[in-house]
Amino acid sequence: MRKLCFIFFVLLSVSSFSQGGKQALIVVHVETPIKAEFKQKIYSYHFLNGHFTGREEILTVNGKQGGKDYIRTDLGSCTTYKDRYMITGIGNIIDLKEKKILFDGRANLVRCSGDSAIFYTNDFAKGKFYSVYNFKTKTYGEVKNLTFKAKLGQDVEYDKTAMPIKLNLYPQNKPKVELVKDGGYGQITKDGKIPDPPMWWIDNSTFIYTHYNKENTEISFYKVNVDSKNSTLIGKIPFKPGNQAPIVTKEDKYVTTLNFGDKMVLVNSKNDKVEEMSFTYPLNGFAAEVKSAPQGRRVLLANNNKELGKYPFQLKNFKSTENTVALVRELIVGTESYQQGMAVWNYEQMKFEKVDADEVLTLVGWINE
Repeated sequence: MRKLCFIFFVLLSVSSFSQGGKQALIVVHVETPIKAEFKQKIYSYHFLNGHFTGREEILTVNGKQGGKDYIRTDLGSCTTYKDRYMITGIGNIIDLKEKKILFDGRANLVRCSGDSAIFYTNDFAKGKFYSVYNFKTKTYGEVKNLTFKAKLGQDVEYDKTAMPIKLNLYPQNKPKVELVKDGGYGQITKDGKIPDPPMWWIDNSTFIYTHYNKENTEISFYKVNVDSKNSTLIGKIPFKPGNQAPIVTKEDKYVTTLNFGDKMVLVNSKNDKVEEMSFTYPLNGFAAEVKSAPQGRRVLLANNNKELGKYPFQLKNFKSTENTVALVRELIVGTESYQQGMAVWNYEQMKFEKVDADEVLTLVGWINE
């Protein structure tokens, strides 16, 4: 496994660490408990060559409104666009420059392109449709063109009305087609809910889905072709039941990673391989150790496999950009965790610099200033 990660590090080209520049790390702090309004304060932490120079408050948003989720920066992964816009994991849009909420609805971000953010909604009550937010006109609307298609794949959904789960294809204006009779039993959480197992498309006719066995001790990865209905096993991993659904990230055209907490799995659709990783997929020249020891996780500089330090932190709070990376340090005492501020790589002095920051909820990401 170490050899696999080393190959990734060697193949990844890294920008020169001698270049300077002003960057900002967008950080969300929690102000009130989640059971109340769940106020979230969004800050911009300013850096010069990786050295902290100060912070400014951008906006305070309510995570709850009328007893329901409103603006949530902690659900899913946030995205930054054009060094100005922040899109939450549930589709809210915030203008970091004008310091205001542009869109407070919910939708799944497909991609950003030009002056637009494209979303997809698949809701029992609302139906299935694409929508677009135009940053230039600051308008949001549903796409009326029925032939519009912004993402790979066809309409395939899990049927969880009975076990094992089935996978059905829903062709437009045609009866449904059963693609997979045994789609597994899903990830069974402590509350008894079964979230949809991860599934992603390789092209318009081929997708990969995850098959959880009945005991929730093993996950199998299958590649399915919609046209032929052929299903091919490409790999398996052992699994321990957990309450959090895995975070699925498409790293490039062929590589997808799944983060199951202290386990990370790499699925390569080009050579049909499934492998556990000891380090995260390298981004911007940095990688973090997947499994956390009592002393923490190691951070590596990808171009020469050099260890930069070892800190206790959660992988969701590990954000890199060109030349630098930030993490939220934690002190682990038994089953409790206490934040100890941030550590940010100062690439001018080639060392981590401590930055005071209390009650960090989310590290959103970096923008250039």
